[in-house]
Amino acid sequence: MVAPRVPQHSDASASVVKKTARKTRPTDEPKRPKRRPAILARRRRDIPLHHQVFLVLQDEIAERRYAPGEVLPAEAVLAGLFGVSRVTIRAALDTLDELGLIERRQGIGTFVRELSKPEPLTVPMMDLAARNREIVRTTRAHVVEFEFKVAPRHVREHFQAQPDDLFQRTVRIRYMNDWPIMQVTTYIPEAIGRQFGPEDLEGGSLYAILQRFGITFASGEQVVTAAAADPIVAARLNVAIGAPLLKVVRIHFDSGGRPIQHFELLAPPATYELRMPLKDF
Repeated sequence: MVAPRVPQHSDASASVVKKTARKTRPTDEPKRPKRRPAILARRRRDIPLHHQVFLVLQDEIAERRYAPGEVLPAEAVLAGLFGVSRVTIRAALDTLDELGLIERRQGIGTFVRELSKPEPLTVPMMDLAARNREIVRTTRAHVVEFEFKVAPRHVREHFQAQPDDLFQRTVRIRYMNDWPIMQVTTYIPEAIGRQFGPEDLEGGSLYAILQRFGITFASGEQVVTAAAADPIVAARLNVAIGAPLLKVVRIHFDSGGRPIQHFELLAPPATYELRMPLKDF
């Protein structure tokens, strides 16, 4: 059972979130949010900047956002993304290199090494409709990104899609009492995604929208892991860059066994939890 929890925050904090939410509007060409590098020093003084950058890059390599053999962005590009100096980026790359996660080739670039990865724990979805109704009842969704684009490699693999196949990609932030508690990113095949737009998703339920078109989830898999907040997610969820997040990935299938949706949820452990009843065999 998924049980969102209400974080305790002051009225001042809530008012800041309200103002931020009103400024964000769904668009076909989403703008990247303004980076707030100050949150690094203000909220995670116990963790050096270079280590926070290392944690995020390590997660992205582990999740194959950067595939083996793929070149990482240049130091200057990473420095701009994280809002830190190139010296800090270089220190983070040094740690990745020491752990054997990357290979530096002088004059060429920095490449990701092949990693051995354990099989993730997967569990069947149970009572998805009831879980979805509870989340919709207790939270409010706001669309921050909506577009049709080629999906990243790890998503295409689930759909067995071609490299140039388009998907509807939507990113929503769910709020409880005007406080952001989770980011949800979904990928849906283009043929399904063209049937509705961001205005249908604003404040609503994707599951209910798909049901209106006769599409239901018959089965699926769920993988629960952890991730470090990157600069964009950190700004949206009001956490520090590199902060630990609960990560839930679900693959939904219809009655014919065809993949319908790739779902990824990121949430601070203080505002979201997963509960699973245990019974006798």
